[in-house]
Amino acid sequence: MSPRIRILLVDDRSIARTGIRSVLDEDGAIEVVGEVSDRASAVAKAGELRPHLLLAGALPDLTDAVELVDELSACCGEGGPGVLLMAHEGGVGARRALRAGVHGVLLHQVTPEQLLSAIHVVAAGYRIFFDEEGPRAGGGGRIPEAAEYPDVPAAETSGFESLTPREREVFRLLAQGLSNTEISAVLVLSENTVKSHVQRLLEKLNLRNRVHAVIHAYRTGLMALPCPEPVRRRTCSGAPVALQ
Repeated sequence: MSPRIRILLVDDRSIARTGIRSVLDEDGAIEVVGEVSDRASAVAKAGELRPHLLLAGALPDLTDAVELVDELSACCGEGGPGVLLMAHEGGVGARRALRAGVHGVLLHQVTPEQLLSAIHVVAAGYRIFFDEEGPRAGGGGRIPEAAEYPDVPAAETSGFESLTPREREVFRLLAQGLSNTEISAVLVLSENTVKSHVQRLLEKLNLRNRVHAVIHAYRTGLMALPCPEPVRRRTCSGAPVALQ
């Protein structure tokens, strides 16, 4: 059994930390080991608690995120935690944070499902940029002490070709962190139909759950699209559609 992903929450709003923690506590593979309200406390607690990942929100600006990475490196060395940043907006500042060493950037309006998926993806060793257009990821090295998923199939055994065209559409949307309800709205299908597609594709790919499906999508390159300037595609209702 894989070790649980140890998370340190960083946010100066107590009510925000409470809400985020309630989401994380629903995932049995995640353990919130502490909460702090500012960057200095985050660095001190990281040295003490040795989390796998800092989930940082409501920093004054993205420059603070860059400084946080630098201070963690100085404090903890190569064994320090990764940083997953929840930002108010993407753009140049978010990409600068990624270049500086932040392992992932999410916008605050992501859904609980997308937040959990992003945590698992980053803990599995990937970098992620998740803005209004959905997630994009790249390599860039494994996060020290990140949780491992040895039972997720490797890229050369993806099995993606065994899926029907509709199952591939569902898989791409699932890999973006969409819920069954959101997938049904995008594809104009009933939730029961989407649920059936999800169950079948998990069986075909020999994956245990949705989290493993997300990680599998990144390992196989399905979601490994470059961060800069993605193709913008949306339905007329504004709901996200699968990136090709």
